[in-house]
Amino acid sequence: MTEFLEPHESIDPENLFCMVGATASIDLLAHCLADPGDVILAPTPIYGRIYTDFKQRAEVNLWPIPIITKSNTESYPVLTIEKVRKAYDDAISKERTVKGLFLINPSNPLGDVYSPDLLLEIFSFCDEHDLHVIIDEVYALSTFSGGPQFHSALKFPALPNKNKVHVIYGISKDFGVAGLRIGAIHTQNKTLQNCLKQLSFFQNIPFPVMDIAARFLDDLEWCKSYLAINKKRLTEKFKFCVDYMKDMGLNVRESAGGFFLWVDFRPICGSDSFEQEKDFFLYLIEKAHLYIVPGKELFCEQPGWFRLTFTSSPDHVEEGLKRLEKAIMRYKEKDVNTFNVLKD
Repeated sequence: MTEFLEPHESIDPENLFCMVGATASIDLLAHCLADPGDVILAPTPIYGRIYTDFKQRAEVNLWPIPIITKSNTESYPVLTIEKVRKAYDDAISKERTVKGLFLINPSNPLGDVYSPDLLLEIFSFCDEHDLHVIIDEVYALSTFSGGPQFHSALKFPALPNKNKVHVIYGISKDFGVAGLRIGAIHTQNKTLQNCLKQLSFFQNIPFPVMDIAARFLDDLEWCKSYLAINKKRLTEKFKFCVDYMKDMGLNVRESAGGFFLWVDFRPICGSDSFEQEKDFFLYLIEKAHLYIVPGKELFCEQPGWFRLTFTSSPDHVEEGLKRLEKAIMRYKEKDVNTFNVLKD
């Protein structure tokens, strides 16, 4: 983390708490920072599992900060401090107790990289309202060349309240090792540290997993080489997929990082209802054998958006795009019952 996240000062191991993945880290922070029924603000659309990470055990709810609204008129909607403020006011007006704000940076599924200015605005807002900020930076080193540069929360020389900013990192995304369940919470909050020392006992990383990870992470030169190659491949594959989609007449969000395409399928399935979105989603599964996550599963307010993972093997991605192209042609023709991609 000291080498690659470029923190203002070297990471003190005393401020790190390692456990079995980022999911476990979110679960523990929810348990420590909030009570059942409390809410955490979070920009939406958002990776659907985050909701259950907060809700399943700690019974803490996510309160949406909608980036894409039901009647969105912005040509390129992004997170702003005004949207954060409105979501907070909405929660308070409904007599909900807000304990914090959660960000994924770079975001999932939109692939936005938040600017230092916006992050400071958010930190200041949360300090003003005595809120914690949890930032999940698991895609920190999976950004595209030529786009906005990632700026870790650890990089700021000063924060409005450093004791209420907690950073999560893990190796599963940047290093492509989801099977090695290793996540870390960085916090300087001594009270929270005391809680984590007790509770992380139940989330211990198995020694064989620690040993494997320590061996390759210890080779910094190899890590630098790997990450450089990974960045190049991510950039090239993202551009390839975006160009392919544009040739199909589909609009794709110009993401800056992550593993996903955020695709506007409204010209295909409409934008009037989530029933239309679901119909297209099921059609893709049943007829084209493609699993593309519909926006509703990611808490998107506007129907017709889907998240497509483009970081599978090149052969799989290209085959998937070909199937998608054929499926769209037949769906437009309303020939759903007779279409079978595998026999075309």
